Amino acid sequence: MTEQEIDLQDPRVLHRAAEHLTDRYTGVFFPELVERCVAESHAALARQARIPTFLAPMALHGAADRLRALARAKNDRERSVCQVLFVDDHDTGVAAVAAALLATQAGPAVVTRSAGISPGTALDARAAHLLAEHGVDPATAAPKPLTAPILAAADWVIVFGTHELGPMGSDTQCQSWPIDAALGTGRSSDQGSRFATELETRVRALWLEITAGTAADPTQEQP
Repeated sequence: MTEQEIDLQDPRVLHRAAEHLTDRYTGVFFPELVERCVAESHAALARQARIPTFLAPMALHGAADRLRALARAKNDRERSVCQVLFVDDHDTGVAAVAAALLATQAGPAVVTRSAGISPGTALDARAAHLLAEHGVDPATAAPKPLTAPILAAADWVIVFGTHELGPMGSDTQCQSWPIDAALGTGRSSDQGSRFATELETRVRALWLEITAGTAADPTQEQP
């Protein structure tokens, strides 16, 4: 099929054109935003172009320029906002809950994320219950993979376990928390409650450490 025979209005053409931009901005922008930028760039060019032959590559180039500017502005906005990443095996339990707890305490002052080395498909029951108890919709905490851009952006990385995560920023603070990623699943109700309380205590201590710049003992209750 020649280029003249390709329907440049076919959404599949723009989707294919956007694929490498989607890969480039993984962890920075959602794929839907990348595709929308390509589509809007294409539409703006189509209103003026007399010959549509090179619309797709021109739209891709225009979208790339726009995304580059958006990424730069996003970095400028977030530079003063602390980013905290919680990592466990599957992002189905303790990491997701810890991220939600810190987000509840810190609000917009901190960007919180969770990720899994080998992400699962859904939160475990205990994690979903704890999120609901704190007013967080479990549906918003789907397991996510650990990616290089997310890791590189983090100011603090909290690891549940002893995982080798890869390159981090030179100023990134990394801690290992000895808390079972299963959140007490299979334990008695009292044990599960103590388990959740310990996690809340550690998250509260982390928030104090971030805001005060002092090392708080995460095993001690804060007033």
